[in-house]
Amino acid sequence: MTIRKQDLEALDSVFLALMCKKMSQDESAAPDAREQAQKFKEEWFRLTEPETPPKNQRELDRAKKQLEDLRARMVDFLLPHVQASFAP
Repeated sequence: MTIRKQDLEALDSVFLALMCKKMSQDESAAPDAREQAQKFKEEWFRLTEPETPPKNQRELDRAKKQLEDLRARMVDFLLPHVQASFAP
């Protein structure tokens, strides 16, 4: 089974964040990959659970853009790891 980039892009950001959480806790993963996964997970929480909600439409639009940018970076990061785990 081959996992394609489009497969990950179709996932909601919460699933990508959970995949990052799992990778950050996987002791068989490389330390640098675990650290990056942890950073992505923390960034996702900061963006989805801000200390103060957006005050206006401009701030809301900016937050949505930041979340979409994060999703794209998580997909690019996770893709080779997911593909390796499903390799024959």
